[in-house]
Amino acid sequence: MTFQMFGPIHIVFMILPFIITAITYFITKNKSEDTKYKVGFWLSIFATIVLLARNIEIFIIDGYQISNEIIPLQICHFANFVLIYAFWKKSQSAFALAFCLNLPAAFLSIVFANSLTRYATILTVRGFAYIIGHALIVAITIYALLTNLIKIDKSVFLKTLKVMTILYAIAIISNNLFQAININANYFYSLRPEKGTPLEWFYNWGRSYKLGFFEINPVYLISTGIFGVFVVFVFYKLYQFIMKFVDKDWQKQSYLS
Repeated sequence: MTFQMFGPIHIVFMILPFIITAITYFITKNKSEDTKYKVGFWLSIFATIVLLARNIEIFIIDGYQISNEIIPLQICHFANFVLIYAFWKKSQSAFALAFCLNLPAAFLSIVFANSLTRYATILTVRGFAYIIGHALIVAITIYALLTNLIKIDKSVFLKTLKVMTILYAIAIISNNLFQAININANYFYSLRPEKGTPLEWFYNWGRSYKLGFFEINPVYLISTGIFGVFVVFVFYKLYQFIMKFVDKDWQKQSYLS
């Protein structure tokens, strides 16, 4: 079974996160806050198990070789661990990162699911993991929002921006170090964009330079960084708007990060 962009399977894929969210929300809406944290935690564990199964399949198919595909540093891969930590520690900083960064990244990966078109069939563990994994990241995060587990104030938002900047810098350095040892890493898409996504525009505006083994496209990195901050800011404002309906007293609360 092959995947076609905006075909019937893709349309179901785009709707799937909201179906999962709705089912989980209505099952637990009258449960305690502690139960909701536990539900989110175990759903995040399940999503991580799906990712692990995917990585095992890739490891076996690649002849038991380590590749960039099984190192979980891509935005949507480490989102699983961000969510686990958020529900486990009730960390508002982690929830903010999940909502403002991982959620839009995962949803964009659903809308621009071009990589699935390159699969000979999606009836594999890897194909299942792409669909279910991204759907769960979006669903779990929206579930946390609707059940009022996410509480982002200005301080938490600014901390999220700092964490993002650090992660982006680490990705740039890590990608080049992996490239130097012949592992084709492209975490956070800091070396080059995913084909078929808007990031291609930024990449084409500039050009790549080589400094020894270190590759850098300054225009692309700056443009992508600005775009990332813009997306996070938009989702922060979206959070504020939604919370006016979910929790009318949210601005009066004192939040822990």
